[in-house]
Amino acid sequence: MPPRPRKKQHNAAPSQRKERVTSPVLGQAKEPSHFQGEKHNSYRHIMLVIPMLLLMASNSLVTFLYTRALDPLYGRVAVNFHLDKIVWAATITGAFAPVPSLSSSLAILGGLVASIPVSFYWTALYTGRLDDPALGATATHLVVLFPVIYLGVSLVKRTMAVFDAHTSDNSTARFTIIPACATSISGLHVIWRDLLESYRFGFSDNQIFYLIGGIFIVLYSIPPAFTLISSSRRQHAKEDENLPPLSSSRSHIPELIIVILPALHWCLNPPLVPQPIRMPYTHPNFPLRILSSVPSVTGIIVVGETLSSNTGVSDTLERYPTSLRYLRASHSILGGFWIGDQVSTRANSPPLLDASGTPLGDPIYNAFVLQEAVRLIDTSDRAIETGREKALFIGLGAGIAVTSFAMRNIDTTVIEVDPAVYNASRQYFGLPDLGSDRVFLQDARVVVSEKRLAALQYGIANAEKYDYVVHDCFSGGGMPAHLFTLQFWDDLKIIMNPDGVVAVNFGGTINSNPAKAILFTLQRSFGQCRVLHDLPLDQPDLANTFVNLVFFCSPSTKPLSFRSPSEMDYAGSHIRAMIFDTLQEREVDMKLIRGDAKDGETWVLSDTNNRLMEWQKGEALGHWRLMRSIFPEQFWATY
Repeated sequence: MPPRPRKKQHNAAPSQRKERVTSPVLGQAKEPSHFQGEKHNSYRHIMLVIPMLLLMASNSLVTFLYTRALDPLYGRVAVNFHLDKIVWAATITGAFAPVPSLSSSLAILGGLVASIPVSFYWTALYTGRLDDPALGATATHLVVLFPVIYLGVSLVKRTMAVFDAHTSDNSTARFTIIPACATSISGLHVIWRDLLESYRFGFSDNQIFYLIGGIFIVLYSIPPAFTLISSSRRQHAKEDENLPPLSSSRSHIPELIIVILPALHWCLNPPLVPQPIRMPYTHPNFPLRILSSVPSVTGIIVVGETLSSNTGVSDTLERYPTSLRYLRASHSILGGFWIGDQVSTRANSPPLLDASGTPLGDPIYNAFVLQEAVRLIDTSDRAIETGREKALFIGLGAGIAVTSFAMRNIDTTVIEVDPAVYNASRQYFGLPDLGSDRVFLQDARVVVSEKRLAALQYGIANAEKYDYVVHDCFSGGGMPAHLFTLQFWDDLKIIMNPDGVVAVNFGGTINSNPAKAILFTLQRSFGQCRVLHDLPLDQPDLANTFVNLVFFCSPSTKPLSFRSPSEMDYAGSHIRAMIFDTLQEREVDMKLIRGDAKDGETWVLSDTNNRLMEWQKGEALGHWRLMRSIFPEQFWATY
């Protein structure tokens, strides 16, 4: 029997033989393994970068919503006074300090974020009693915001450390986190503001806190969500000693936090008015009623009333003003009227009525009337035709002066940046319907610029000219700096009657830097000005007291003098009679404002040299203290 032929032996290595056998296409070479590794690493990098960016975005969004929530209790200036320092401190701590395990970080961070609607309120309520808005706001940041940013950055650090471990240089993670996280937190605020103003998505700010916090808690509950990070950390644990060790078992403390969190919210829920408010809210322990509360462009716009009935709060009626209706934007009073038993008129004149027919008395502050004195300028030698005057208001407030002008048949135009302020003035403060072509709900710089361009295009002689301009943009101790520059006043003069007069309201101390800058800028643009104050005439220390000043200026060289008021000018108002009859005594010597300033040009505000925002920070903090001395804590804590 002949021998059986041998099978042909393959000289190739076993691995090569396997490669040829398993090749799906005849003659097609398998992709080299290092290419497969590069693809795998690229996929891994993408999967790490996406959560890292989402974590930084959530840090920024939470910080933005937190500062907006704190604004009604402290005001924008106090909230931002040391905010950047707290953000950087928390970022550095999160990048270098020890952190809890991954699962614990997720659970604690979720609980902290979901608790911000409660924690910020009660913390700010107690820190406000320090009577220092900058210190109180900073203490609130440390308690509420610091741990959130710290844990958020620590999660970014974990993700970036794994990403860094796959590169040739694995020592840059912590140093890259610090600037990236800190700058993104504040740098994205403009985007969040524009996005939330344009698209509310049906969520309130508190609901967004709950949503973000809930996402972190869900990630804690699903360990496979971070399997990639965990496996990579184990693989590179020997390469990077800075990575915190993985916990073999999760602590039960996070579960306990998640379980008791709803109960804590229910017990500690702050007494805030639901928005939008469907019916008036009456405070259970203080004579205060909220009629309207609407989040809007300039903050939360609140219409409220302090009531005359005693609800058991000791010394309330003696210490604080009652029976008044007010318009509030965050931590600032924009205007108000006396109501109820405080309504009184001169010569049996009928009172002003709101949209529902409720009688309104005098304005609650002198400053709201003092700016009306612009219509008492003597026009006997000015080209202002009586009965055909035109007025422009930049800033509406409660519409006190606007209503007064409209009731005298003065053709009145209003520019107001916040639609909620206009709506509140119409419904609760007796503002009449001026006509849709007489109301501009946008930034005054834009409107004035458009009117100026139209005047230049169609001829200045044929353009609409305003005889009186009332500029009142003061709110919460601050002012929009771009509406006080030389360029803005020059644009405004184009649409003013050459013999017209502008009245500019300012709140602060007389010898402050903002007062100097505004005076020198107005004098540079208009030529001549007079300044009046709203304080009682027996005020002993005018120079060191917070005061409202009204600058009356005109581009004309004709003297600025006030005519004697008549009973018709008073419009049945006691406070108008008191203010208008004492205009001469309210004159402020401009030397008190200039102080020892030698070169006025260095104080002139322009679009390229404007330090007004920086200078008015101290004035805003002083205004906060003043408001807290006039109205009690319950007043500001209810909105």
